[in-house]
Amino acid sequence: MSTKKIMIFSFGFIFLLLAMGAGVWFVLNDFEKIAEEGITFKKIPGYVAVNGLSVPVAKGRKFTHYMYLDAKIELTDRNMAESVFARLPFFRDEALRELHRKAIDREDGVPGIDIRAIKERLRARAIEVYGEKLVTQVLVTKLLQAAN
Repeated sequence: MSTKKIMIFSFGFIFLLLAMGAGVWFVLNDFEKIAEEGITFKKIPGYVAVNGLSVPVAKGRKFTHYMYLDAKIELTDRNMAESVFARLPFFRDEALRELHRKAIDREDGVPGIDIRAIKERLRARAIEVYGEKLVTQVLVTKLLQAAN
């Protein structure tokens, strides 16, 4: 190896070490500022899946077919997911009663299914079962028409 290549390699290596040292200094300098400000970190939300809810679809007042719905309950604290999962049969029962109680079609005359209303109705049932402090929303992840 020639001396020119060795010198270029050594300058590159020294530059890399200096860049790493500057990065460490910058992070540590900023860390003290963050510690002084007392920044608090938000909890990461957790999700519990609710799969395979059956939803009857009617036209007029006549039953036409079933749809299958998958949803996720969004929690304020992901550490509570196990206790929510333990009470999931109670939520499934309440959700099925709610979805069978009232039609899921849109009330504004537009043909189709009102997913926003379904989400709000499921959220209200989740709050009844788990409490308002734990449940933030219910997300509908899948809605499939059942084969006849």
